[in-house]
Amino acid sequence: MTTTILKVKNYLAYITLLIFTSLSSIQSIAAEQPNIVVMLSDNLGFGDLGSYGGGALRGAPTPNIDALAQQGLRFTNFTVESECTPSRSALMTGRLPIRSGTTRAIPVPGLPQGMAPWEVTIAEVLSQGGYNTAMFGKWHLGYSQDRLPTAQGFQQWWGFPFSTYISKFPELVGYEHSGLKPAQLWQGTEKDGASAQEEYNIKNRPLIDDKIATKAVDFIKTNAESDKPFFLYIPWSLPHHPSIPHPDFEGKTGNGKYADVIVEHDHRVGQVLDAIEQAGIGDNTIIIYASDNGPDRAEYPWIGDTGPFRGYLGTVHEGSVRTPLIVRWPNKVAANKVSNEMIAMVDLFPTMANLAGASEHVPDDRPIDGMDMTDLLLNKVAASPRESVLLFSGEDLRAIKWRQFKIYFQGEHVGVMDQHVDSLWAPQIYNTMVDPKEMNNIGTENLWALYPAFHALMPFIYSVQQEGLIEPGGSEPTRYKIDIPFFRWEQIEEGLSELKKKAIKKKIIDTYDNIKSVFVNDKAN
Repeated sequence: MTTTILKVKNYLAYITLLIFTSLSSIQSIAAEQPNIVVMLSDNLGFGDLGSYGGGALRGAPTPNIDALAQQGLRFTNFTVESECTPSRSALMTGRLPIRSGTTRAIPVPGLPQGMAPWEVTIAEVLSQGGYNTAMFGKWHLGYSQDRLPTAQGFQQWWGFPFSTYISKFPELVGYEHSGLKPAQLWQGTEKDGASAQEEYNIKNRPLIDDKIATKAVDFIKTNAESDKPFFLYIPWSLPHHPSIPHPDFEGKTGNGKYADVIVEHDHRVGQVLDAIEQAGIGDNTIIIYASDNGPDRAEYPWIGDTGPFRGYLGTVHEGSVRTPLIVRWPNKVAANKVSNEMIAMVDLFPTMANLAGASEHVPDDRPIDGMDMTDLLLNKVAASPRESVLLFSGEDLRAIKWRQFKIYFQGEHVGVMDQHVDSLWAPQIYNTMVDPKEMNNIGTENLWALYPAFHALMPFIYSVQQEGLIEPGGSEPTRYKIDIPFFRWEQIEEGLSELKKKAIKKKIIDTYDNIKSVFVNDKAN
């Protein structure tokens, strides 16, 4: 009897030890997972920040963001999409927006639009990987309940699902007869869904980023002591038009309202950075700061500066699609370093998933266009794995960036009052390294660049044939065909033949390996 009792006690002690060991292991894993904070400005110019050549030079000092750049890695060749909605879609899914039906900025409610619930966001990936997730600010990826942040991986959200300019609609002549309801600020949770809270109008427009910062700071304080890491997404409303600063910043610079909102924006970023430091979690928090696209022309001349580039929102000129990107992770990402290696908005998705130890939750049933930049960030490699980017405007393939060359399939007019597109007799080609303003077309003598551009395009075309595309407002991929200027589908099919052969060969090898594995296992048993 005594022996039996001893055995039971030993067994219970063993089980207890196992439980504590498992819990300890889980806590250790959680401790190793970094917090991730993504801050996205809205319509910020490449040359607006001091660390990118602007700041005090433009009458709007940005000391907080400049300090962040000194503490981390500053990219000078970061490529985004041409408008708000597609850039945010690319960030959330790691997929080119044309795949997702999110090719244009969503104008107003009631039209076929929004990111399909079928898409898997980085918030969903990180949530499945053990993260607390929250978002405060602009969504712009759908209005219906099943397309809001709280239905796509964010456990809590406060903000607005549309563009900031909607806030001024009620002040405009004729609006009261339109039948369109005033915009609303929303709030909700993953559990209960989101609901409208109050009207978003020209009166509270100047207060929005103050509220975003306050909610973000509160979230950081609450979650700093949690045994779970957190993912915090802060898509600011500034400096998007109408550029109206908070009363505390109105007239502060003496250099106009745009300078005032840039100084306010820098202050709001500083509030978040201070909260992270005060919570004592700076060393284990990855901070990613970027902009969704370059400046809009709406309030010219009170708009952002494109720095050495040319072009505004809606174009694929570098002034629109090249924006700041700063990444800080103390003792992991090199401090005070500048990289001109190519990286794209879609790359942030797989990179964050990997850094968070959540890559296993990235879906494998669809093409992911993003490339994992972990090794580049951690200084394990000197060169980016990316050497090309496909640039769409709406559903048009407008250009392809390959290394320092830009091959245009449609001609863009990028003047302040000149916003149309031309059909081209021949592709235009620019060397953006020596001609960053894209002023000198070298296409005639450099048509050889079509060859690498075509090869950069082919994997995308092949995947579209296999997987289809989601229509705007659609629920899942359906159609597949898209128009490619200068290439007939007969030529494209011929170009795809080698990719198809490789795919068939890979399938045969995979099948053989599976059969071989089963045979070996059966023999061993």
